[in-house]
Amino acid sequence: MRFSFRFSLHRLLHSHLIEIILSLQTLYYYLASSIGQYIYNYYLTTYSSTETSSLVSTTATLFSSNNEFGQCKHQSSSVPAQQWAQQQSSNLFFYQTVAASIPTIVMTYILGLYTHQLGRKFVLILTMFGNVFQYAIWLFIIYYRLPDYWWLIAAFVSSLVGGGNVSGFILNLIITDSTEESERTSKFLHIGAICTAVGALASLLIGFWIEYRGFLDLYWTALFLQLLTIIIVYRHMKSQTFTPIASENVHNYNKKTDSKCNKLVEICTVFSPRHTYRSRKRSLSLIITLLAFIFHILASLAFGVPFLWFQLNYPFCWSAKEIGYYNTVSSIIWCIGSIIGMKLFTYTRYSDAAICCISHIFFIISALWTSHAYYNWQLYAGLLISPFTSYQGSLTYSIISKWLEPSEINNAYTFVTEINTILNVFGNSLFNYLYSITVSYSRNFTILLAAGLGFIPLILNCFLYVVTKNIPDESDNRITECKPILIPDHMPIRVPVGTETILLPATTRNKSRRIQPI
Repeated sequence: MRFSFRFSLHRLLHSHLIEIILSLQTLYYYLASSIGQYIYNYYLTTYSSTETSSLVSTTATLFSSNNEFGQCKHQSSSVPAQQWAQQQSSNLFFYQTVAASIPTIVMTYILGLYTHQLGRKFVLILTMFGNVFQYAIWLFIIYYRLPDYWWLIAAFVSSLVGGGNVSGFILNLIITDSTEESERTSKFLHIGAICTAVGALASLLIGFWIEYRGFLDLYWTALFLQLLTIIIVYRHMKSQTFTPIASENVHNYNKKTDSKCNKLVEICTVFSPRHTYRSRKRSLSLIITLLAFIFHILASLAFGVPFLWFQLNYPFCWSAKEIGYYNTVSSIIWCIGSIIGMKLFTYTRYSDAAICCISHIFFIISALWTSHAYYNWQLYAGLLISPFTSYQGSLTYSIISKWLEPSEINNAYTFVTEINTILNVFGNSLFNYLYSITVSYSRNFTILLAAGLGFIPLILNCFLYVVTKNIPDESDNRITECKPILIPDHMPIRVPVGTETILLPATTRNKSRRIQPI
């Protein structure tokens, strides 16, 4: 009986290893995302009128002269206390991001550059150990009430191994390269559906758990899950590497890497329009797609980074249980809506650029609706269009894979991951800071800013649509028109530095083959 159970468990881990790893990581990141609520509650309970008397009088004056603000009536704390706690929380997250910024950017590049030498398995485990060290410091802070600068130390330690962006990059490469082209789309959809279901269940349970048991047990559970994931990866993941098949168009492009400096140059210039074998149409399309992706990330961060504080603020004043309800409903709607949108856009045969344009229009509408929401039902109603707002993130990988040679795709993914890391570091710092200095005057300033930023990728994708339709591609012997691959890339949680969500980008349209073990 015991042998049969062990054999069944081994078969399960062997056949569904990636699904299990991503499910555990999703559960871990959802548990980690509650740290924002803990920090807010900590500042709320430690508020002292003697230490902040000047802030009390100033804030009270602002509240009396501005009807937009009011007190969360079901909470025992005062209006100034709630406002002060939000400002302190957003400021702490700002300084956490600053502390982790430089090592995160540097280590993302280094680990991406040396992934093939170190092995994907080793790099993945290394990033997970960074999460373990960060959580251990968090628990020390909570147990011993350590000063605020220890939160900065925890973020810095986690960033020394790259954080969630690197682990997401590794898992995306493994999924893409280990799946046949005909099965790749269904594989990503299958994994995305599993992660969304796990996230929905976790959101519901976390809300109830915080409401009745507090935060501490959650963080011990998260630490255990990350250690369990490390053991599973170490014992059951094979050390293998994959490389794409060369294209017939690369006869003028001899890709040899004799040094790391050459490799760095190749990564940094993969989108350069100076490649002689690349047509004008491809070069323009790649540059426009990259710029649209950059502004899409900035708009998403402006919306998402302060959203937890927006929920905790007046007039919503949500508890942990109410936030858990919202995240659960959001996960379910995102899962169903993204699949419906994918089927609809595939059936109508819209081009990638057209789909991105529609997605940005939905994003702008969603941001404007949310910014003016006053009642709970208005936030829930905004979820009905939110699944269609983030196709730019997933389609970016699909678009660039169509315009690049297969041998360039790994460099392109590395470059996009580095850009995404820099933007997350910059965006988390900027928008937490903006929220902290504007919340006393306007609770929805950053969300309105997100709507404004959403117009930039909308215009860029309109231009991309014109380029792809009207400019001939003289050297295109490889690219053929195909159905867009739409993979949901949004997980409706807001997490601190070092606990980024894993995004599942759309897959490439190029076949890959395995060549040798690491």
